[in-house]
Amino acid sequence: MKALTLIILTFSIGVFSHATPILVTHPQLQMNLSSTLNHTQQQINETRLSGSNCFYTIDIKTSCSSPENTTDLIGILVGDAEGNEVVATLDGPYAGMLKPCMTIPFTLLGPCIGKICKLYFHRIGLDGWMPETVTAYNIDDNSPITFTFNYFIHENQFSGFDYCHSS
Repeated sequence: MKALTLIILTFSIGVFSHATPILVTHPQLQMNLSSTLNHTQQQINETRLSGSNCFYTIDIKTSCSSPENTTDLIGILVGDAEGNEVVATLDGPYAGMLKPCMTIPFTLLGPCIGKICKLYFHRIGLDGWMPETVTAYNIDDNSPITFTFNYFIHENQFSGFDYCHSS
């Protein structure tokens, strides 16, 4: 019996030592935001080559009911009625600035789109975050559109508003 166990153990080590390592991930947790961000980054890079970038100013007011500090990855998507979208993450100089009762101006660089009529957030992390209001300024006439949230952004889901086809 010991000989059989030794043979099976030796065979197993031999087989697994030649196996190709596989990285196991949870694609559902990363797929939506990551693929959207990668696609948008590619669009931004292509837009830079064509020279038709636009800057968007977005004022984000965090609710006073939000946690004191969030280290969550927050993605933002703005779009127009034609289906054009710009996606970015609130990182870099904006990381850690989403504090309760504070409003931060966020500058988004991306392809030029029409009048902003939809805005979504995507959050990955355990801290949680609750925006109160978000005001986006259109590049053509600097007219603002305000989205009122006052609820916690769900983990790993797009949460927001699409007013593009409302009357």
